Amino acid sequence: MGFGTMIVGFFFIFFNFNLGPVNIFPDIIGYVLLYVGAGQIFRHIQNRNFTMAKKTSLLLIVLSALGIIVKYVEILNGVLNNSLAAEGKLYMSTTLFLTAFLSIFFFFHLAKGIGEEAGKLGNANLQETAEKTYKLYTVFQVIGAVVFIGATLLTKNTVTYQLGGEGFFLVFGLLALYIYLFIQVRKMLKLASANLGTIDPNEP
Repeated sequence: MGFGTMIVGFFFIFFNFNLGPVNIFPDIIGYVLLYVGAGQIFRHIQNRNFTMAKKTSLLLIVLSALGIIVKYVEILNGVLNNSLAAEGKLYMSTTLFLTAFLSIFFFFHLAKGIGEEAGKLGNANLQETAEKTYKLYTVFQVIGAVVFIGATLLTKNTVTYQLGGEGFFLVFGLLALYIYLFIQVRKMLKLASANLGTIDPNEP
């Protein structure tokens, strides 16, 4: 009904795999799938929160598209993606903040919509799962934004990590956190699909 589409979308957003210079799972595809999924859900369940989620995902698509343009336009990439330049620090910090803010706003309406519909059905388990997952998602987004914005603003030299040393723990630590968050989000969406998928779209 749309929840399954969102699961695939979140996979693209949470996990980035590069094959040389090519990102196999670009964020923009994930945001497009969230947009499509939110539209599918709203057509089936007339809850204002789902249409708000759809509108927010559209803004995330625009922001992600801007990032792609900057990356592949040499003049812009040399300035805006340079973390050592003032312009680059400002651009990168702003996009990190906006992405985190819009992602939290999107998930707020998604979880709220699921919670409200679960409440109508008297499904306390789904209601509680939606609330807990939203809080977890928000904490992850805030911590991630603070860490990456802080690193962007404070760095004075290009930072590199060796996979055999501290880089190993950083990369795989972050991967473990993203896997855990994805599992929780997937659990919420699958539960929503199983319990809300039978709602009559004409039911008040």
